[in-house]
Amino acid sequence: FAKGGAPIKKTASIVDIVKESTEFALRGSNVKCEVQYDPDLWSVEVDVGQMSQVVQNLIINADQAMPSGGTIRITMRNQQIGLDDGLPLPPGPYVSIAIQDEGMGIPEKYLDKIFDPFFSTKQKGSGLGLATAYSIIKKHDGHISVTSQVGKGTTFTIYLPASSKAVAMQKPKGEPLYHGQGKILIMDDEEFIRDIMSNILEHLGFQPITASDGKEAVEIYRQHLQNGDRICAVIMDLTVPGGMGGLDAIRLLQDMDPEVVAIVSSGYSNDPVMANFQKYGFKGVMRKPYRLEEVSRTLHKVLQSHSRKVLN
Repeated sequence: FAKGGAPIKKTASIVDIVKESTEFALRGSNVKCEVQYDPDLWSVEVDVGQMSQVVQNLIINADQAMPSGGTIRITMRNQQIGLDDGLPLPPGPYVSIAIQDEGMGIPEKYLDKIFDPFFSTKQKGSGLGLATAYSIIKKHDGHISVTSQVGKGTTFTIYLPASSKAVAMQKPKGEPLYHGQGKILIMDDEEFIRDIMSNILEHLGFQPITASDGKEAVEIYRQHLQNGDRICAVIMDLTVPGGMGGLDAIRLLQDMDPEVVAIVSSGYSNDPVMANFQKYGFKGVMRKPYRLEEVSRTLHKVLQSHSRKVLN
């Protein structure tokens, strides 16, 4: 976690990133979202993938805080920060992104701990979601803060240095998206990552199934295999703290089904398994944070190569 990944920055519109990430995170939710921003909002220099991960994480947290529905309000503003503003940032121009929910709120005694690694008030999850968001924002020379009132809601505010560079008016033409059908099993210990990948797979036409560790994934795969309901592919996190990770799970899956189509996933590209995934029995590799185009491309390549006729 401490090593992380250095952001690969490019000049971008934070409005586009926030809107796209929010749409994916709230797909199928009963929560509404209102977005407001300054018409002349400054551009920022960010790693688009990492920033999308931050926004999706915060939106999913807000969604989960309102199980009966509600409204998330996102406000993006140009802000000139000075020495008297009490923020741990050098003075200068910034873009602020406030994400406000109407949920249950966070008790005051937890507010100074929620960005700590492994701290979580949820029954499930490793507590790395907000810690990862904090780390990403810090590596972008920004800051993230939180305010909350129990019973009224929570607001996370992100501050990113403004860029003097202009965003290119014409976006490069994206690669085609490959759609398909069939069941895809996702194994990851982080609930918000499972939710993000589920949204992406549903957008591509697949039916996602989720598991929190390798042991659960193996059992789900076994049940489907016994029922003659083959799972098209399994996307597995490489490491699961305190549980079975992808490397151990792939061996059990191969013993059960030599034709299993497994894809390894990790946020650390320097792991030897990621570099030589085929040596360990995997048919493909996906790096976090997930991007729609990469998931589409990888699934198309892997399923096509292994004669799983689920693509169109």
